[in-house]
Amino acid sequence: MPGNSESHAPGFGTVQFALKVQGVNLEVRAQLPEGPVRPVVLLPILQSLSNSMSELAIQAANRLGEQLSCREGCGACCRHAVPITPAEARTIAEWLHEQPEGRQAILRERFRQAAARLEEAGIASRIRESPRDLTRETMHELGLEYFALGIACPFLEEERCTIHEMRPLRCREYLVVSPAEHCAHPGAEEIVSIKPPVMLSQILAKWDANGVPQPHELILLTMLDEWIARHPAERDQPHRTSPELLHEFLRAFAKDAAEAPADPRGAPGPLSD
Repeated sequence: MPGNSESHAPGFGTVQFALKVQGVNLEVRAQLPEGPVRPVVLLPILQSLSNSMSELAIQAANRLGEQLSCREGCGACCRHAVPITPAEARTIAEWLHEQPEGRQAILRERFRQAAARLEEAGIASRIRESPRDLTRETMHELGLEYFALGIACPFLEEERCTIHEMRPLRCREYLVVSPAEHCAHPGAEEIVSIKPPVMLSQILAKWDANGVPQPHELILLTMLDEWIARHPAERDQPHRTSPELLHEFLRAFAKDAAEAPADPRGAPGPLSD
């Protein structure tokens, strides 16, 4: 779990708490900035917790005789429509801006090509016109249409994720226990996914980039540039402190953990939940 040394950096405070999920205790200790902050400051904590949630789902599946089939070099899931949260969109955009000019140009061209394909297919306009009105069924259909286009994630190279350490929460949460070769046909009944006991991506998605509660907003990773154009960083005006955001997160986490089913199988695809 996240940790820091005992020393306190100026302007930072140490937080420590414990969570219990399906009989497993998770301890968290981290330093967070004082004063108003953006939800992005919690992202390292959520990423680590998301990894723990996925591990719990894998262990539960193992007890039911299932084995995780996801392996490095298997990039079928990297052609799904991956939803990201406002905090993740801001983080990825800032990271991209810091890359060397040559590398940045390559990645931005991939984003441009992906966005153009989505525009041509009419998917971009459907998301743009009714981002909060899509039902689970229409989201599933949209996800299948997206996958049929064969658009690889801009960060996928030689079937490997080049931003694995900072990959979106939804990528961490998508786990498959059916044979990997079935993943090339996401509409097939042969695909069996497992669901972490708590979906951190859904909790983080409840805040906008400033930490203000918001209705669900569908942001596709491959439409990152469009989202950034509508939400320039200079407009960020955080209003809530780390303890306030953390307290709200812990309430949501506890609620979801209490409602988590013992059997993790039967999870929907990346864009369906």
